[in-house]
Amino acid sequence: GNTLTRVGVVVLFFGVGFLLKYFAEHFTISIEWRLLAVALAGGSLAALGARLARERPAYGLSLQGLGVGILYLTTFAALRLYAVLPATAAFVLLVAIAALTVALALRGNSQPLAGLAIVGGFLAPFLVIDQPDAPALLFGYFTVLNAAIFALARHSAWRVLNALGFLFTFVLGLFWGHRYYSPQYFAVVEPYLILFFAFYVTIAALYAKQAPLAAKAPVDALLVFGVPLVGFALQAALVRDFRYGVAISAFAIAAVYGGAFMLLRRRPEPGLALLSRTFLVLAIIFATIAIPFAVDARWTSAWWALEAAAVYWIGCRQRQPLARAFALLLQIGAGVAFVLAGLSSGELLFANASFLGTSLIALAAFSTAYIADDQREEVSPSEQNLLPVIFGWGVTWWVGGGMFELHRQFPDAAETTAMLAWVTGSVILALALRRELRWSRLGWFGAALLPVMALAGLLALRDTRTTLLGYGWLLWPVAWVTQWLVLRTADTLPADTTRGRRNGRGSVEFVATAHTVSAIALVAWSAWEASEWTGRFTPGGTVWIACAAAVPAIVYLALMLLYAKRAQWPFTAHRDAYTVGAGTSVAALLSVWFVVVNIMSPGDAAPLPYLPLANPLDLTLLAVLAVLFFWARRYARIDERALYRWLGAALFLLVNAIVFRAVHQWFDVPWRWSALFASRTLQAGLTLTWTVTALPLMLVATRRGIRPLWIIGAALLAVVVGKLFLMDLAALSGLPRIVAFLGVGVSLLVIGYFAPLPPATDRDIA
Repeated sequence: GNTLTRVGVVVLFFGVGFLLKYFAEHFTISIEWRLLAVALAGGSLAALGARLARERPAYGLSLQGLGVGILYLTTFAALRLYAVLPATAAFVLLVAIAALTVALALRGNSQPLAGLAIVGGFLAPFLVIDQPDAPALLFGYFTVLNAAIFALARHSAWRVLNALGFLFTFVLGLFWGHRYYSPQYFAVVEPYLILFFAFYVTIAALYAKQAPLAAKAPVDALLVFGVPLVGFALQAALVRDFRYGVAISAFAIAAVYGGAFMLLRRRPEPGLALLSRTFLVLAIIFATIAIPFAVDARWTSAWWALEAAAVYWIGCRQRQPLARAFALLLQIGAGVAFVLAGLSSGELLFANASFLGTSLIALAAFSTAYIADDQREEVSPSEQNLLPVIFGWGVTWWVGGGMFELHRQFPDAAETTAMLAWVTGSVILALALRRELRWSRLGWFGAALLPVMALAGLLALRDTRTTLLGYGWLLWPVAWVTQWLVLRTADTLPADTTRGRRNGRGSVEFVATAHTVSAIALVAWSAWEASEWTGRFTPGGTVWIACAAAVPAIVYLALMLLYAKRAQWPFTAHRDAYTVGAGTSVAALLSVWFVVVNIMSPGDAAPLPYLPLANPLDLTLLAVLAVLFFWARRYARIDERALYRWLGAALFLLVNAIVFRAVHQWFDVPWRWSALFASRTLQAGLTLTWTVTALPLMLVATRRGIRPLWIIGAALLAVVVGKLFLMDLAALSGLPRIVAFLGVGVSLLVIGYFAPLPPATDRDIA
């Protein structure tokens, strides 16, 4: 009825309750007559409402509902409050009232009246019986009620009535099972559970058949997904003491839904067509989860996650945001419950509930993300922003579940390689499925590869100091190739489509950073492996390890100088990421290596003899200096004068280090600072070396007009002259002092003649 009528009904109902209480407190007339009077009033209201319903349907239905409610209330009061009615008689009256209410609901085509009848009918045994512990009678009575609901469902698409019947049947059944069930009741309870399951699966199909075409929800999602969810949970509780009981039950339910799909898939009704596809999804879910239940029947969390994915799908199809939100929360809850339940220790690799459970949770998240991408028009912008999180949730469960399984099953020496193989294979599979499914987001699965490679590398460094033992020599190159395929895929994602629609583009900065980090990681891994294996085949304490560590960085910068300007991938889109981003990091590390090696290394190249500039260390240092100079001139954006100053300083360090190493190797001076600086041979050699170093610098500066370079050479000569008179004059004697003074003097004369100060340019003046 209208609002005033509804309010009046509620107020009047409370008034009747207060009237019953007032009768009990103030009148001496027997309670039986008082209750009878109230019951007659309720019956009269129901009869009046039935009569008025012909002219004013809404008003009449309100009066009928009030009258029936008074009858329910009066019967309950007669039984519980005043104990004037036997339990059997009260039960019969409640059933009769429920039947009357159903008849009135059918007559007036009223769902609220039918719902009131169902609620009263289901509560009747619990209202009149203190301990309803006889399952045959209780569930037999429930069968009668559900048969009535089934009969009503054949004529009317009353969703509220179906939902109330389902909730009261299974919730009250769950309550009874918790309080009174014992294994001796299995043979009685199991047939009723199967019957109730069949009732509501069929009722869902009847609703889908009768729902109008323009209905917002042609499929009753509560019944479609709630029945298997609750029903399977109750069935699992019943058969928990039977070996493989849960697995067999899951297979049986899968068969039921598969058969329902075959029956409904060709029906012309739109609701049944959608329902048949839903049943197919449920059949696949139950057939899938039967496997982990066959191995270990404890894990139901994974099934919840798959069920949530199915709910999300139906929520997208029927444009129900609350259903989708519930599905997402259910997936999170399934994951949390799975972790809190603990992980089993299955004996067979991958064939145990722990791994299969994590895999199913991951597949549920992937399915949810796929459905949301496929139904983008039905998903809100805020929900679309959650899709990377949902997809990342799935990647975490898939990668983490596999790695944990391999950690348990493999020894320490092999688990690192096995973990990397699992992730690499998963990424390759994802890249292959991306095209088959036309799902661009699947390409982002590869984001997990590089972090896992870093973790595997750290574990290998801890355990074996190399990644190439076992099958690592094959796996790691494959992993690096896969990583570059991931980067190539990431670059194509903006142009890819998902079932005809543009997919979301990842951050350009993020992709560029991934290219940069990948290049640095590849150089670092190559340097690590080159130095490690060189050290295994060369004498200890030699320069071979240091030289091998620098070669990958030298090669990288050289390749950037030779190929970075080519119009090919990846330089067309990410030239700066490789030349500047990764190049800067590699150059910085190489510069540190240059300084440290020059200061610390004595230059032993055993079994080769030491020859200045013709030994592995000096040749490597010269190569480092060359690639650093040319890379900095092209990409570092350093002022030319500053660049030449750095070059001069580096050459000065290198030349002095060569002198130190030559004196140590040829004259057996110990490689200690005190011993080296006390060597007269070293002091004379440094003086001549500095002079000889300044000579080519100033000659080149004069010929090319590079005034800053000439000034560097001149400053070096000034240091030489100062050293001659302040240090060498007192420290040297004999032939070393003569050679030092004569050599410096001749060099100054040559420089003065062939390398005068070049004229200043406009740039120098500026």
